Amino acid sequence: MADQDKKEEVKTTANEVKDAPTAVAPKAEGKAAAAPADVAPLATGERDPEEAGEAGEAGGAGEEGGEGFCVLESAPATHRFRLSMLQPSEPRTFYSAVKREIKLLKSDLPPGVWVRGYEDRIDLVSVMIAGPARTPYEGGLFVFDVQLGGEYPRAPPLCHYHSYCSDRLNPNLYEDGKVCVSLLGTWSGRGVEVWGKDSSLLQVIVSLQGLILNAEPYFNEAGYEKQKGTQQGRENSRMYNEMVLLKLVQSMTKMLMNPPEPFREEILQHLRNSAASLCRRVEGLVALSNGQPTDISPPDYPLIPASRGFCLTLRSSLESFRNALRRNDIHVPPSTL
Repeated sequence: MADQDKKEEVKTTANEVKDAPTAVAPKAEGKAAAAPADVAPLATGERDPEEAGEAGEAGGAGEEGGEGFCVLESAPATHRFRLSMLQPSEPRTFYSAVKREIKLLKSDLPPGVWVRGYEDRIDLVSVMIAGPARTPYEGGLFVFDVQLGGEYPRAPPLCHYHSYCSDRLNPNLYEDGKVCVSLLGTWSGRGVEVWGKDSSLLQVIVSLQGLILNAEPYFNEAGYEKQKGTQQGRENSRMYNEMVLLKLVQSMTKMLMNPPEPFREEILQHLRNSAASLCRRVEGLVALSNGQPTDISPPDYPLIPASRGFCLTLRSSLESFRNALRRNDIHVPPSTL
């Protein structure tokens, strides 16, 4: 599909947003501007009484490394926006909004999301999302760098996706890091469809997890939704899901070989817990397509029967994934293929 294709609009409420192209922020040398003396950032300096506690405190995750939100000492040098300068146009409003965001991230993050803030750069955030169950993204991890820019909260955050495969495994996540969500400000809309005074980073995260990483991402493309319910639409969606699964395994292999900070340990732990399940499920899908016995049930999304070419390529990709796991002392049962 051509990159210039418009993305399908998806209406948003407090838990929904609409898909759209997002510009990548240019780099600029600099560092975060200091907060006004009487406005203490949440991650540094004094805190309000209700904000006191361990830096790692997060909604349901009270220790560093777990799902949820926590604050680390410094942003990694590899953060996409580490070298960009923060000069809030309205410092008091900016720092007040940052405190509000962190309160939301502490209390309302859904399961399967890791968020890290930084004491030395309160404008920077790192986000990792686990692929939702019952979608072709299940078992995968998706990492984003976020900056609350100088015009925030009047303007939406800047967001960069860390891609680990060629081309795209989702119409809204580009190989060069573009994140296509209208709430991020690059798609026309009205009311709650665009960034407004009541919008939040949490809302962006929920949209990425629930609306972008869905069971049939083929229909994220503009104009393709009209194919839903047709034989052509189902077959196109099935073929797209084949591509997603292949790129998911390839992405996790490359991510494992070079885990992005600050989520290195979280990624390794995730794979210690779930790599065997991922391999078993994907191999079961191949067995289903080949008419072989398996205890894996057909997925809810279009895929089975998968094509012969998909099955052959997936075997090779899974072997590379298993080799990467072994190099990291992560052991899974032998292949059943």
